[in-house]
Amino acid sequence: MKRVAVAVAALCALPLGAAERPGMDALFDQMAITVPAGQQSRFVAGDNLAGYYEGFTHSRGKGEGYVFKSGTILRDYATFAGDLENDRARGQEQVLPYGHRLRFDNGATEEMALLSKQQALAVTVTSPASQTLGVQPLLATRGAVEMRDGVLVVAPGPGAALFMALAADQPFTHDDRLVLRTTAPARRFTVVAAFAATADEAARKARTLAQGDPIGLEKAALYQILTRSWLQTSDADYNKALIWAKAASYMFVVDEYGPGIWAGLPWFRENWGRDTFIALPGTLLVSGQFDQARAVLANFARYQNLGEPRGRDYGRIPNRVGLGDIIYNTVDGTPWMLREALEYVRYTGDREFAAQMLKLAVPYFDGAFANYVDSDGLLRHDSADTWMDARIENKQPWSARGPRAVEIQALWYTALQAGAWFAAQAGDEQHARAWTMSADHARASFLRLFWDGRTMADRLREDGSRDAKVRPNQLMVASIPFDDFVPRAVQAQVTRNAVSRLLYPYGIASLSQDDPYFHPRHENPAFHHKDAAYHQGTVWGWNAGFTVTALNKFGYQDLSWQLTQNLGDQILHLGTLGNMSELLDALPHEGGRLRPSGTFAQSWSVAEYTRNAYQDYVGFHPDLVEGVLAFSPAIPAAWTSFAAVLPFGQGESLGIDFKRRHGERWTFRLDGQLARKVRFEFLRPDKSRARVEFTLTPGEASTLLVANGHASIDGARLEAAAVQPSYAGLIGNLHFVQPKAYRPEAFPMLRGRDVLKGIVERNEYR
Repeated sequence: MKRVAVAVAALCALPLGAAERPGMDALFDQMAITVPAGQQSRFVAGDNLAGYYEGFTHSRGKGEGYVFKSGTILRDYATFAGDLENDRARGQEQVLPYGHRLRFDNGATEEMALLSKQQALAVTVTSPASQTLGVQPLLATRGAVEMRDGVLVVAPGPGAALFMALAADQPFTHDDRLVLRTTAPARRFTVVAAFAATADEAARKARTLAQGDPIGLEKAALYQILTRSWLQTSDADYNKALIWAKAASYMFVVDEYGPGIWAGLPWFRENWGRDTFIALPGTLLVSGQFDQARAVLANFARYQNLGEPRGRDYGRIPNRVGLGDIIYNTVDGTPWMLREALEYVRYTGDREFAAQMLKLAVPYFDGAFANYVDSDGLLRHDSADTWMDARIENKQPWSARGPRAVEIQALWYTALQAGAWFAAQAGDEQHARAWTMSADHARASFLRLFWDGRTMADRLREDGSRDAKVRPNQLMVASIPFDDFVPRAVQAQVTRNAVSRLLYPYGIASLSQDDPYFHPRHENPAFHHKDAAYHQGTVWGWNAGFTVTALNKFGYQDLSWQLTQNLGDQILHLGTLGNMSELLDALPHEGGRLRPSGTFAQSWSVAEYTRNAYQDYVGFHPDLVEGVLAFSPAIPAAWTSFAAVLPFGQGESLGIDFKRRHGERWTFRLDGQLARKVRFEFLRPDKSRARVEFTLTPGEASTLLVANGHASIDGARLEAAAVQPSYAGLIGNLHFVQPKAYRPEAFPMLRGRDVLKGIVERNEYR
C-alpha cells in the first residue's frame, strides 16, 4: 500500500491550473457503472500490449475472458468466502475501465483488474471478518501444474502457447480444481495471474506483482492517463460518458506490432492505418499522451512500402499491420497519417519530427503522382479503397466510390499542405513549392468538378459524372482541412444538405433513407448479406465526430449537443458498457430500441467522442508552429459552467474555469515557462465569428469576458476582427431526421433476396 500512496501523492501534486481534478478513488467511484441485478451486459478492458478481457456482468463464464492472439487460457474466475462461493448473479456489480467489482450480501467483495503492460490480471477478495478466502481461475485449457517457490505454474494446454503463473500476497493452498485458499483466516486476499512464453518468466512476473498492490498501482497509472487533460461540465451524465470515452480510447493503444492503436474488438485487433490516424487525435493528442502519439506515428513510418520504386503501393503506409500480414490497399491511410503528423507537431512544437515525416512524404508523393494523380490534380483510387471498403467475396465493391471520392480529395489537399510544411522546415524549397502548387490545383479542380452550386457529389464516376448520393462523407470538406478547401459558404450548404437528410438523434446514416439503395438494418439475413448494408444506410459511430465538427463551426452546437448526449447514453448503457460499437442499425427496432452491430467496441467511435469535447466544444487547437494557442469554441447553451485542463507543448497546460454569467466568462491560468499568445474566435449571437488576441503569462489568472458580441480581457476591451460571417440564413433551422418505420416492402433493397448484390454483379450500380 505504501507504493500506491506514494504514487497517488505524486499524481495529486501535479499542477492543476484552474481546474481541480477529483482524487483517484473519487474519480473511479464517479466512473463506476452500476449494473442492475440480473442484467448481463458485456464489459471489456485492455492490457495495452496484445490482449483484452471480455466479461459479462452478473454471470460466470459467459464472456471470452482474457483473450490473446495465441488463444484464451483464463475464461473467468470465482471467489470464495469461507466454504461458499460468492454468487456473482446476486452481487451488486459495478463496471470500471480496468475491470469490475462486486459486493455480496455477506459483506464480501471482489475486484478484478487487467494490468496494463503486464500481460497479467489481479483479483482481490475481501471479507468483513477474518475467514478463509479463496480465488479460482476458470480455465479454457490447462496443462501440467506444478508449485515453484510459492507460485503455482500451469503449463500450456491444447490450443494455448503461454504459461500461466498464479501468485498471491500471502501463503495459500490449492486443490485439483485450482482453488487457491489462504492458509490462515484473512480479511483480504489478492491473487495475480501472469502469462508468459516460459514458466520462469510467468512465475517471476506473478511473484513480483503479487508482492505489491497490483490493483492499486493499476488504478494510479490509469488515473494519471485520464487526468492529464480534463474537462468537467455542469452536466454530470456527459462528464461520466466523456471520461469513459477517454478510458475506452486508451484501451486500444497497444504494443503488439510496435506502438499502435487497435481498430476494434473482437475482429480488428491489428493496427489499421486509416483507423489509427482517425482515432489518434481523440485518443492521444487531446489527452496529452504526446510521447505515445509520436511513437505510433514513427512505428507506422517503419512499415512504409519502399519496395518497387513508383510501384502501385510505393510510398504508402499499410492499410493493416497484422501477424505476418501487411497490406497496403488503402488510398487514405497515408494522407490521414500526414495530417495527424502535422497536428501532432502543432500540439507539441516538435519541429524535429518534421524531418522524419519528410522522409515519409517524398516516396509517398512520388508514388501518388506516378500512379494516381490525374490531369485535374485529384487523387484517383480503386472503388473499395476508401473507408467504405466492403467487397462481395473480396471482388466487386458493395458501395463503389471510385475513382474520385469527396473526402479523399480533402485528405489529398491536406496531405499536400502537410508535406509542403515538412519540406519547408527542412529547407527543401523545391518540394515545398511543388506540393503547394499541387494543393492549389487540386482545390480549384475539386470545386469545379464536385460542386454544382447546390449539392456536393459523393464521388466522380469513371465517366466523370457526379454521383449525388447523399452520404456523410461530404461533411469532411469542413472538418479535415486545416484551412478552407472549399469556401465557407459551400461548407455551410454542405452541412445543411447532409444534416437535413442524414442526421438522426442517435447518429448520422451512411446513406439517406430516401435513397433506393438504403438498407434499414445491418444484419437482416432474410434479405441480404450484412456487408450489403455496411455502408448503405447503417449508422457509423465515428461519423458523428466530423458531423459535430461541422455543426459547431457554424454555431449549431445546441443541435450537436443533443446528438452528443444521445451518444453518451449509448456509451454508458447500450451494448458494451463504457464503450461504443462500430455500428447501429439505421432504423430503430420495436419501441424505439437501438440495436448496435459490427464490432462490440470500436476505437474511432469513442476517440471521436473525446475529440469533439476538447476540439469542437471547448474549441482548443494549439498551433505551436505559429506560436499560438488557438480557440474556436462552441459552448452549448446547456453548459452553465465547465473546468478544463488542456495539455500542449513539452509539459505545458492551460487551465480554464468557464461560467455563463453576464455572457461567457473564461478564466485562464497558464502552467509553463513561457508566455503564450491566444487567438480566440468567438461566436456572436447571429452565429458569425470574431477574433481577438491576447497574451497569457505563466501563473497569472486572466479573465476573458465575451458578451453581446464583444470581448474584454481583465476588463480591457479587445479589438475584435470579423473572421466568419453568419451562415444562419443559408443553413436555416436544422432538425433531426425522423427515421422511417421499418416495413420491408417500403424499401427497394428488401423487395427480394440479395437485390443489391444482383445490381452490383450486373454492373448496374450507379
